[in-house]
Amino acid sequence: MNSVSRSRRRRLSAAAVLGAIALTATACGGGGGSGEGDTVVIGYTGPLSGGGAAYGENVKIGLEMAIDDLNADGVEVDGNPVTLELKSLDDKYAPSTAASNAQRLADQDKAPVVVSPNAGAIKAIQQINSGRSNFLISAYTSDPAIVQADNPLTMMIPPNFESYAEEFSETAMEHGGKKLALLGTQSEYGQQWTKSIKDAWSEAGGKIGGDNSVDYATVSDFAGPVSKALSEKPDAIFVGGPSQPTALIMEEARKQGFKGSFLVMDQAKLDEMATVTKLDNLKNSVGVLPVSEYEDPGTEDFLKKFAEKAGEKKVPTSETALNYQGIAIIAKAMEAAGTTDDPEKIREAISEALPEVDDKYKVNGFPDEITEQGHLLNPNLEATFLNEDGKYTKVPIEQVSDDK
Repeated sequence: MNSVSRSRRRRLSAAAVLGAIALTATACGGGGGSGEGDTVVIGYTGPLSGGGAAYGENVKIGLEMAIDDLNADGVEVDGNPVTLELKSLDDKYAPSTAASNAQRLADQDKAPVVVSPNAGAIKAIQQINSGRSNFLISAYTSDPAIVQADNPLTMMIPPNFESYAEEFSETAMEHGGKKLALLGTQSEYGQQWTKSIKDAWSEAGGKIGGDNSVDYATVSDFAGPVSKALSEKPDAIFVGGPSQPTALIMEEARKQGFKGSFLVMDQAKLDEMATVTKLDNLKNSVGVLPVSEYEDPGTEDFLKKFAEKAGEKKVPTSETALNYQGIAIIAKAMEAAGTTDDPEKIREAISEALPEVDDKYKVNGFPDEITEQGHLLNPNLEATFLNEDGKYTKVPIEQVSDDK
């Protein structure tokens, strides 16, 4: 074979390799929204092992359900079909790990959006998401510090927890009395809730006992802390952390003879707690409204699909439902912005996208606006009071400002 033939064959081989690389890149999806059949990664970093695994899994189920439904319905960006793909990484509730995971999802998987369900993790991720690696944070936390940070690429999903304090206090007083005991969790978030409740309870004319906060993550015998709180003869008790330990604390209080009311922080879900302890132990409590009590256009079908995916015994929580809505909003914002790889444009398009989201994705108090700071606002926010008959009564909540 002469040198000309060998040279020509080398050029053909090189062209074939480059062609194969191009085809592989297209099949894997670059997230650009510019080629037919692109695959776009939605990143998720959350606790998928350890003590927070159940919480992290609740979020993940909502993301999976949304992506399955959106892909079935069809997402089209700038005239091209787009397939959404969820990529999940375990951060074990560690903020530093969450930040590393988010960076990896953005750099390696080209995720334009990363979901995080933990305030500490989100704060860590906000240090890196609008610099070298731009990506939008879909933030599942009710801590207002997230939007007070003025991060231009953050979408906060749940209501500001401070909105609940005043109405929770007034409702508990109506069904009990004016002396409050404190038995919330010792986490940073739990202590923020404790302060908010203390302020609201005092402003309503109530009296507050000592702070008997306990580490819900490590303490398993709650008899001592409960006994100490009840020694103050309270009419109401503030509790809250993950649903399981919260249910056990309330159960212990009833065992020790407490007849008053409970104020339950938003992390714990009354219907989920009813799978841990008897409903009688939870009565006379004010907390967040269960997903099953919503009457939004898509709620009924969502509940059916959730049962098919997770089983009849598992309770759909707001972590599942609100993240289901959140991904639908982001997908519609991509369509409105005409891009899947420009987080700034996707964020800017959320206001335009909100009224265009299909009713099937409206399942848990759907927002009608996003603030300049990036907070989705539900115009009809409601909590609930679980009465002595075991019935949920809706309690309207007026949302407070996110300003510092």
